[in-house]
Amino acid sequence: MSIDTLALGTEINIRNIQPLYQQLLELLHRVDELILDAGELHKVDTAGAQLLYLFALSCDKRGLKLSWQQAQPAFIAQLMRLGIRIPTLDSDFEKETLNEDYPRS
Repeated sequence: MSIDTLALGTEINIRNIQPLYQQLLELLHRVDELILDAGELHKVDTAGAQLLYLFALSCDKRGLKLSWQQAQPAFIAQLMRLGIRIPTLDSDFEKETLNEDYPRS
């Protein structure tokens, strides 16, 4: 089983979406599990949000395990304002938030 992590950078928008699309497409066909590191991602426009949403759907359809790392509240809020909900992101964000709010002893 191959696992890879991809850092999403600080911003995903119509001007920089093509290289990210190519990376995601390559990973979709190459790995069994992918972690998207959203720790520095603070800004996403509609095109970027749609790319991430459709990629998550493609992963689900292909059986590729997708998880999110360090998704920032500002990023989640932007998706919500755009009306885009990515189920794997929501569940990973909730887990991280719960772990921060209620750390295990």
